[in-house]
Amino acid sequence: MVLESKETTVAYRCPECGTAVYGFAGKFALHAGLVRLKCSCGGSALDLSTTRDKKLRVSVPCLYCRQNHNFTVSDGIFFGRDLFLLNCPYSGMDVGFIGKREQVDEAVKKSGEELAGLLQNLGVDGVREIQPQDMEEDEILPDPTAYDCIRFLMRDLEEEGRIDCPCHIGSGYDLRFIPGGIEIYCPECGATHPFRVDSSSSAESYLDTDSILLT
Repeated sequence: MVLESKETTVAYRCPECGTAVYGFAGKFALHAGLVRLKCSCGGSALDLSTTRDKKLRVSVPCLYCRQNHNFTVSDGIFFGRDLFLLNCPYSGMDVGFIGKREQVDEAVKKSGEELAGLLQNLGVDGVREIQPQDMEEDEILPDPTAYDCIRFLMRDLEEEGRIDCPCHIGSGYDLRFIPGGIEIYCPECGATHPFRVDSSSSAESYLDTDSILLT
């Protein structure tokens, strides 16, 4: 019997030198242990690992807030999507890129153009001038574990077609912090669904949700 090897492209932009860092992640290698994608400058690394329930955990260095953001995604999303984006919950900007090489290239290029536009609008020369200095992670993300939990729920329901909104986009939903919690929103019609969370345990209480309707 011949086993089909699954492999996907992974990329991020180094918060130290700004270089777009690319690598390949194979299913066999991931299930064998930690996979690390390290920038040649030595200033950052993206880590991939497998959870006990066979999900994939991605720890992405953030170009904007200089913290590592942790995401948990299913095997089907990680290896099956043409393009899957991971964003900074503080800035809303894309920081991790997973999928087919051509689509990842386009997304990395687009993110570079958005970064250049942001720097120009702010009148600064480099990304280090907009990065926070000497800030603890809990000053930026009130509860990153809770965010990770709700993101996992959203992606799981999205993959199974159990999230809907007035425009029926079907996919591409995203998360953002709101006072008192986190909300899922549709970037097309603006519909939202809030989760009132103040800790990882309160976020975990939503994991048995079987469908979500954004309004």
